[in-house]
Amino acid sequence: MTMEAEEQFYCVGCDCMTTINQARDLFRTGFYRVVYPLGCCVNCLSEQEKTFIRMGLSL
Repeated sequence: MTMEAEEQFYCVGCDCMTTINQARDLFRTGFYRVVYPLGCCVNCLSEQEKTFIRMGLSL
């Protein structure tokens, strides 16, 4: 695995490859975890939390 692959993950919220330091949650399961981990970036999860708060729900 290249150094570049180790430092990136795929955000399922914005459908983008992003750097691992922007990861908020990384999933431990999934088909792609061997090559690129799946997760949610800081921005996507923050937006999701705001939406849930407005709806009176919690994560």
